[in-house]
Amino acid sequence: MKSKAPLVMMEQMVMILVFALAAALCLQAFVLSNSLSEQGQARDQAVVLCENAAETVKIGPQESFVAYYDEAWQQAQAPSVYRLEVNGLPQELETLCQAKARVLREADGEELYSLGYAWQEVD
Repeated sequence: MKSKAPLVMMEQMVMILVFALAAALCLQAFVLSNSLSEQGQARDQAVVLCENAAETVKIGPQESFVAYYDEAWQQAQAPSVYRLEVNGLPQELETLCQAKARVLREADGEELYSLGYAWQEVD
C-alpha cells in the first residue's frame, strides 16, 4: 500500500499559498485605504483653509496673499508642505470684487482644493 503523505503535503502547500495570496490582497487593501484616508483628510483641511481665507479677505483690505502650512496644518515659513494662495480677480462690476483661494501641495504642485468667491463692497 502506498503512503498518502505526499498528497497531504501537497494539499497543505496549496492551502498555504491560497492564504498567503489572500493576506497579500488584504494588506494592499489596507495600504490603499490608509492612503485614501490621508488624501481625504488633507482635502478637508484645504477646504477649511480656503473658506477661512475667503471670509478673511471679504472683511479685510488685502485681496492677495500666500501662506504656508506644515504637515500638521500649522502656519509655517516657506517652503513647507502646503501653500495657500489667494489672488484677486479682475472686477467686472464696480462694486463686485472677486478672488480665488487655492491650496497646493508643495512637493508636486498638486491642487488639493480651490474656491472662487465674490463679495460686494459698500462705499
